[in-house]
Amino acid sequence: MAKCKAMRVGDRTGQGEWVFHFPMILCLPESESMQPFRCFLHIDERPLNRFPVKKLLFLIFICFLFSHARAQGIRGTITSKSGEILPYASIQVKGTSTGTMSNGEGKYEIALKPGAYELQFQYLNHQTETRKVEVSADWQNLNVALQEIAIKLAEVRIGKSKEDPAYTIMRKAIATARFHQLEVDTWSARTYVKGNFRIEKVPFLFEDALKKANLQVGTTYILESINDLNFRQPNQVTEKVVSIRSNLPPGSNPAINFARLSFYNPMLGEIVSPLSPKAFGMYRFEYLGFFNDRGLVVNKIKVTPRSKGLNVLDGTLNLIEGSWSIHSLDFNFQDETGTQYGIRQLFSPFEGVWMPVQLETTAKINILGAKGETRYITSVRNYQVKLNPRYHQIPEVVDEKIDKEIAATLRKANTPAPTQATRKQLRKMVNQLEKEDRKERKKAGEDVTVTRNWSFEIDTLARKRPSTFWEGERQVPLTNLETQGYQRADSLYKANEVKIRKDSIRNLPRFKFMQLLTGHTYRYGQRKELEWYPRVLTFESPVFDLTKGEFFNAVEGYVLKTRLSYVERLSKVKSWNASLAGRYSFARQRLNGGLSLGYTVENTSVRLSGGRNVFQFNPANPIPESLNTFYTLFQERNYMKLYEKSYLTLAGTQKLGNRLSVSAALSWQERNALTNNVSRGWVDRPDVAFTSNDPENRALANQTAFPRHQATVLTMDFSYRPLAKAAIMNGRRYTLSNRSPELTGAYRHGWTGGQSFNQIELGIRDELSILRNSFSYAVQAGTFLNKPLYFTDYRHFNGNEIIFQNPGLNNFRNLPFYRFSTASRYLEAHGLYEFRKFLLTQITPLRLYGIKESLQVHFLNTKEVNHVEIGYGFGGILKVFGAEVLGTFQNGQYKGLAFRVRTNL
Repeated sequence: MAKCKAMRVGDRTGQGEWVFHFPMILCLPESESMQPFRCFLHIDERPLNRFPVKKLLFLIFICFLFSHARAQGIRGTITSKSGEILPYASIQVKGTSTGTMSNGEGKYEIALKPGAYELQFQYLNHQTETRKVEVSADWQNLNVALQEIAIKLAEVRIGKSKEDPAYTIMRKAIATARFHQLEVDTWSARTYVKGNFRIEKVPFLFEDALKKANLQVGTTYILESINDLNFRQPNQVTEKVVSIRSNLPPGSNPAINFARLSFYNPMLGEIVSPLSPKAFGMYRFEYLGFFNDRGLVVNKIKVTPRSKGLNVLDGTLNLIEGSWSIHSLDFNFQDETGTQYGIRQLFSPFEGVWMPVQLETTAKINILGAKGETRYITSVRNYQVKLNPRYHQIPEVVDEKIDKEIAATLRKANTPAPTQATRKQLRKMVNQLEKEDRKERKKAGEDVTVTRNWSFEIDTLARKRPSTFWEGERQVPLTNLETQGYQRADSLYKANEVKIRKDSIRNLPRFKFMQLLTGHTYRYGQRKELEWYPRVLTFESPVFDLTKGEFFNAVEGYVLKTRLSYVERLSKVKSWNASLAGRYSFARQRLNGGLSLGYTVENTSVRLSGGRNVFQFNPANPIPESLNTFYTLFQERNYMKLYEKSYLTLAGTQKLGNRLSVSAALSWQERNALTNNVSRGWVDRPDVAFTSNDPENRALANQTAFPRHQATVLTMDFSYRPLAKAAIMNGRRYTLSNRSPELTGAYRHGWTGGQSFNQIELGIRDELSILRNSFSYAVQAGTFLNKPLYFTDYRHFNGNEIIFQNPGLNNFRNLPFYRFSTASRYLEAHGLYEFRKFLLTQITPLRLYGIKESLQVHFLNTKEVNHVEIGYGFGGILKVFGAEVLGTFQNGQYKGLAFRVRTNL
């Protein structure tokens, strides 16, 4: 029999379930082995005596009948033969696209209609086992114990060099990797994605913030998602979140997507894949033997880094003999933060292609006193696969290093569709096929510069589906720890339920007195999925701003700064913003500030700004205000030189495709020279005094003072990345600028005091990978066609005269801030070569800690100087500090060593 009770739930799910508005009636089965039938009856919110009784009785009767429709299937626990729990094992229904996986306790369940099935149980390093089952009208228990695979050694031809047989296997796998990337033309699937994290420890300073976020140390937080995916070559992915369930705090609106992690790609972010052509320079391979799975021979390869370090893999890779497809893998690595990661992935055959069915990644975090662990798992089912026969039919790979005679014969032959091919011939073959595909796509009107086209959507009912939906869709039981996590989080949220409800209903910015001291960001309006709040108001408190250390200089004395900014998003591609800034100088008793208005739509942005404020002569602000405050107060060194400017500026930027961006600005200015208004800091040093606020400059013989004057300046810039590709995310286009040189150009024309000046500049910058290391360079050259009248319009360079060094490629380490500013020709160049392994990083613990070493050179040529810096540095101390030592040469003469402390703070 069924029991019926009233409920409050959401709307119709769109998945064939009847979910109506509240109040409702839910019919529950009498037996615990029966799942609740997902039928929800709508009763209008009117007195019951006014609702048609016959209609009500009929609907209850229908629901009562359907409630006897029992859920059925197979459930149980998966262990090893020794009784060890096997978490996240894969379970596939043979001959179908249906599957699931076990949970962290090895428990599984899979709902099936009555009938006969064959279930395949698969776990890494264990023998796949097939069980025949007969599903009746109820759940059946089936516990499975998997046998650990028996690794066998085979006689493998290794050639005269007697190299490990793993190398010929890897050469063949690398040669076919691109074919495996392209052999599936389209596929679709439903995925179960689960991410969980557990905070084990937080520093004392962050405990209050954790409490305000309604998070607890020791609680397991879970985010589960049912996602539908569709993929089409070469790069189009459509992902829709059908349902989300989480015990994260209300209002956080989390979402999680399916990780399309493919080791067939040469690079996995910063990690070189073992199937990359670069893999032999990064890894060593060892043949451990083979095992049999479903009638196929699977080779087990041990992968170890040639030198231990960050972002290199260590583990095992299992490859299927003949096709060289991935069967399974198990890897570990460490990143720059010291976080330890684990990756395990299983594949199963669909339509003759081995597709990923299960992925588990783990991370153990220990950063600056904070400890925690995370786990991300996916289970894929309902695969629908369409092959591309041009890539699926791969010729037999001939390794030239082993089968030299066969390879020589194949090189002489000219067969259009060979049954055998050398690795070089395979590369040519796949390159030619891709070239033909690209021409066809271009002919069809597709944009071939788009490398990724991803659409991510969250169903409007994704957060409203009832728990009964999950009982039918999850098919991966929660562990006891995860269940406790849901219960503990529910208890915490109920304790704060009144406050949370008030906050969500009010949904308006609220003012508190303390925010005058601390500042605050007010977010309000209805926040849509995958979007930010439609309106954001930010107040930066002048009191809290003092904590930045930007409150004192020789010109203004003590300074208070504040800012009020507002952003309104009109759509995904359209927004406007406004900001009002204030800056008060106590020594000058003067209030400065400015107003700015901006508008952005798609690839175009326009900004109008005006006001009066103080500025550094170099608009790049080479010395941070916080460091200048320290040196001024404690060392009586006033490095920062300022002038005052009233201005009205109209500026705009336009992106023209993936590669070209242009901008222009027209500015009216009134400039005023300033002098020091204080004579000492907190520490009086008798042998040191503040220098003049007029910058020292060799070209002007230090005569850089200027009268009050007006100027009109027109600036035009462009940036061009010839090799840049594009990505599309939910219809919005983004430029992927990595791995492309950037060409820049600028033209500046100004009118000052009845005299005009013209400046042109060209530049190039890029970052290259060389022998597992990285090389970055930047070059800029320019000249003035007409010399400017005042020092404010000179070309300034990013110098440094203090021990602290700002990060940045185009920053000099030991160049006086303004001594070599010029109004004539100039050339500056910077190069940085960063080593993965050099001197200190020969020591493995330092390399694993994240220490990185570099050699660098900086060069400046003007009419006044040839300046060269050559140095060595390392970074990664406490993740934010580093040290550098450089030798300086000017006009061919050695000027001494400079020591710098590099910091990202």
